[in-house]
Amino acid sequence: MLPQPVVRLGRRRAVGSLRNFRPSEGTEPSSIQPPSTELIAQFVAKHDTQESSPLFHHVLPEIRNTIFLYALLSYEDQSIAYPNDAHYSRPEYRFSIRIDTRLLQTCRLVYLETRFLPVITYEHTFWGHRAPPGITHASNPRAYFERFTEAQRDRVDRVHFFTQQFYLERDFPNVCLVSAMRPRSLKITLRHGDWWNWESNNPLKLRNGWADKLESIVRLEEVILELETMERDKAQINAIAERVRKETYPASNGRIFTARGNPLVRSEWMGPNRLSNLFFDSSQNKWVSRNLKAEENVPDPGLKYCIVCIKWTARTKDEELNWY
Repeated sequence: MLPQPVVRLGRRRAVGSLRNFRPSEGTEPSSIQPPSTELIAQFVAKHDTQESSPLFHHVLPEIRNTIFLYALLSYEDQSIAYPNDAHYSRPEYRFSIRIDTRLLQTCRLVYLETRFLPVITYEHTFWGHRAPPGITHASNPRAYFERFTEAQRDRVDRVHFFTQQFYLERDFPNVCLVSAMRPRSLKITLRHGDWWNWESNNPLKLRNGWADKLESIVRLEEVILELETMERDKAQINAIAERVRKETYPASNGRIFTARGNPLVRSEWMGPNRLSNLFFDSSQNKWVSRNLKAEENVPDPGLKYCIVCIKWTARTKDEELNWY
């Protein structure tokens, strides 16, 4: 029997809900351990070369690998739709996401050729907090990545954090110390409902310190910070973006993360004016409690949300000096 893939990414962007949150969650180990290196070595050494298989001996490897890649890409499970008024529902996050890994169980040679593809192509996503329901390790990358083998950890390409502001400023620096988390690219999204006291129309502010431990993430080459708010307050996130893009942060191997040469990227989308138990009353220009009875048969009028993205790239200090 073939060993099962260590990574089972049955639901979107792998990862418990707010009701399961504990302050120390980001540091708790996983109870599931990856297979030993001895078992993997034994498995690799003993496999059929499939000499009689047209797939392996008549189809070009480049074509075969492309077929395998498409078979293992994540896809939307439209039987599990997210509510439009949930904090986690947004463009590209309307449904649960699945990866069908049954291909890896067909034979050992297929497994050997494809076992890293789900890890490489998947965007490993964490929620700090307010995750979609039914997801484990929502804000615990340590427990999530400790289930991986060393080889899998070194092939993770993208990690994405949706963070409430308190998680970003309080917990995220320690998350960077998780040695099993080694992506090439790190994206952080601060949504409209993630800012401190967003429902009270307080001014938007972002404290320094969230990026102080980025140098602890080995292999990290780029950091993307995505800031979102309603159209009324877009000038505030634009001002924050202009300020933080001038900042540099320590990166691994003596390098620095710099946004120099990377333009700000802005976008917009039409989303709900109803979020959780609140709705935006345009006549009062503020968020107020919802009246579910009054909403019956009344469509959500929608609200425009604005996004600005800042991207930092790891460079040596000499490379940074060449920009001047």
